[in-house]
Amino acid sequence: MALILRGKTPCSICGDVINDGDVVVATSHFIGDKDDPLWRFSDSGMHRDCFLSWPLREDFVLKYNAAVGDFTAENGTYHRMEADGYITVLERNAES
Repeated sequence: MALILRGKTPCSICGDVINDGDVVVATSHFIGDKDDPLWRFSDSGMHRDCFLSWPLREDFVLKYNAAVGDFTAENGTYHRMEADGYITVLERNAES
């Protein structure tokens, strides 16, 4: 997960500092290709308000879910990013 120091870390979208009380969207590193236009937003933090109005939000969510959604932990759970930036932990159905 992105390391965020409130009062010091800038939002990767607007560049303003993320402060105490700011609602944040953050991910772990999930884009390995440095030429990908979304690469710099992977493993970063951003203000949730910035994220919600970000023109690249939908592409980012789709890319996150494509990269991370296929990984299932030993306990049968996986992560899914919702359109609003929240990441939920879900349980895979047991395959018959």
